[in-house]
Amino acid sequence: MAPAEAFDEKHLIYPPEREFVERIEEAIQRYRGRRRLDSVRNQIFTQYLMLGGIDATVRQFQGAEKLPDDLLRESSKGELRDMVSDDVIQRGGEGGGRFYHPAHPEHWDVDFTGVAAGFMSHKVFDLSGSEMEMVWIASDTIKNFLKYLLLHDVCPEYADDIKSAIKVCDTAFEEIGLIINALTLVPGAFNRSVAALYCEEEESSAISLLVDNKDIDRDHAFNTVALIATLVLPTLGGHTAANIKALEVTNPVERTFEVTSITLPTKEMRQKVALVSEHFRKSNPAATPIHPCGTMTGHPVIIQDGWDITDKLIDEEAKEESSFILEEKILEHLKVGMKLTMGVSTCTLPGGGSFKVIRYVKGIKPTYYTFLPQDLMRYWKEPVPNERPGPSIHDRHDVLELDGGDGGED
Repeated sequence: MAPAEAFDEKHLIYPPEREFVERIEEAIQRYRGRRRLDSVRNQIFTQYLMLGGIDATVRQFQGAEKLPDDLLRESSKGELRDMVSDDVIQRGGEGGGRFYHPAHPEHWDVDFTGVAAGFMSHKVFDLSGSEMEMVWIASDTIKNFLKYLLLHDVCPEYADDIKSAIKVCDTAFEEIGLIINALTLVPGAFNRSVAALYCEEEESSAISLLVDNKDIDRDHAFNTVALIATLVLPTLGGHTAANIKALEVTNPVERTFEVTSITLPTKEMRQKVALVSEHFRKSNPAATPIHPCGTMTGHPVIIQDGWDITDKLIDEEAKEESSFILEEKILEHLKVGMKLTMGVSTCTLPGGGSFKVIRYVKGIKPTYYTFLPQDLMRYWKEPVPNERPGPSIHDRHDVLELDGGDGGED
């Protein structure tokens, strides 16, 4: 950047006394004009802006080639950019609609972190389909724009918020990768074994995610449950494998749990599991290895996602901690704060102690998960007066369409 241009940015384009709306609009237009984004990044950036309340819809007949030659010669670069830009903040009309309107700030908050979290929670999957390369491109595109705002000191009053949004982008790329891997592993051999041995079949499409009981070696399934329970249940207040046969499984429900703690197996547990697993495989070479397990605790939460939700949680339910037993390789892909929507049942031992068996997992939300209500306004349009008169008995063609007749006389 030339010294003169830097001076203009500091004193003319982005001075603190200039309205934030003017500064951010100018920054968006200048960023788009200078970066020359490819089609993929351009689409990502447009969707990000529109989620944040910026009108980035394509305007017809607004390109520079449509402008008169004399206007092109007499206008500065900034003036031309304003005339042909698609990225604007609406200032006309009543406001309160699909996009941010400065005349009605009570309907919106300036929240760079929230918009980044909302975009990486929902929109990124519409654009990427969980393809990690596309997730990285989306994260990198938003980060690049946010760093542009910091570099050019566009809105120093929101500098901390912008830095927080950049961290969300980094976190999103990491956690989406963990979630994709975790979904290929859950619910794990231990939970499948418990479900196959003790859970009755239910009329639910989700139960099909569980392997059929006939496809599981029941002896190996019991050995898996007994071994893991012997090592893990004492840490949950339960007893040893002597009670496993009397295990009671009740209260099947589907609920979302937020992870509050994760405990990995100890070195001693790993050694014992490896030793016993090898012993079982000597007698049954076809048996799959038993993997060491740890525990995950969580409490029920309600996920906001735009769908009408009738479920409610009372304070006692929201505070109730539940314990889950999962393989170590699954726990390594989870983080405290993630939210898992699962079909679970309660496993109770006669001598005391309980845990939740996971029958299936419908989805996992990242720690930064945020739902933005404006995402529901994606296809909303401002209502316009309709001067066409309402239908009447004189609208012969409407009557024919309703009757399905051909208009012939009887």
